[in-house]
Amino acid sequence: MSARDVPARVLDLVGRAMGRFAMLRPGDRVAVGVSGGKDSLCLLDALAAHRRRAPFPYELVAVTVEQGKFTADIGAIEAEIAALGVPWVLRRDPGTLRLLADGVAHGCDVCSRHRRRALYQAAGELGCSVLALGHTADDCAEALLRNVLFNGRIASLPPVARSRRGPLRLIRPLVFVGEELTAGWARARGVRTVGCVCGDRDGVRRELRTFLAGLEARHAGVLESVAAALANVNPYMLQDSALTKAGADPSLAFRADGARR
Repeated sequence: MSARDVPARVLDLVGRAMGRFAMLRPGDRVAVGVSGGKDSLCLLDALAAHRRRAPFPYELVAVTVEQGKFTADIGAIEAEIAALGVPWVLRRDPGTLRLLADGVAHGCDVCSRHRRRALYQAAGELGCSVLALGHTADDCAEALLRNVLFNGRIASLPPVARSRRGPLRLIRPLVFVGEELTAGWARARGVRTVGCVCGDRDGVRRELRTFLAGLEARHAGVLESVAAALANVNPYMLQDSALTKAGADPSLAFRADGARR
């Protein structure tokens, strides 16, 4: 795929996710979590472009949370966002900044929890009905493996979810977009990204990413297969009794499931 074709491919995949999971509704005001990395900037660009083909109007506002861990001045992305005609809101997260100031050691899970809370709060204050996050197909695959290997459950990152703290909907429009595409988008657009110091740390996420990348290099299509599995669940081939009815004919249920014929 040529560099000039990448943005169009991203937009097509985002449109597919939007349609399949009915992510947006007429008049939605969408807070887009923009971390400064390629995935979130790619998401914002795609949502801005998608407005031109969507059957109804919606609003966008980019929200960035300052946690004291950017590798460069986060103001560098302001011009990129302004070029899309999207307002940008920068919020400080006092919780994480306090941990840094006090020298309290903490992991990415703590940062993520604080960041999510700050995004929910900002979205509510800005009158948004939707919070869009830049999790990719790779993130969904990693989440699935992490939950299976370390949490003892089969679960991943849902395309659409409702906040337990209010009416806010959470959407992930990049669920069909792999990080190879978002990296290609960043190169094609020539955008300046700003990373996080935590991205250089070793951990389970990096191990899983390396593992999946190694498999993909040796067996093309592995990541696509994992992504497809998330939409091809056959509960009758699992061991959760809550998913099946007592006395049901497993063979009939298997055929009715439609996952395999």
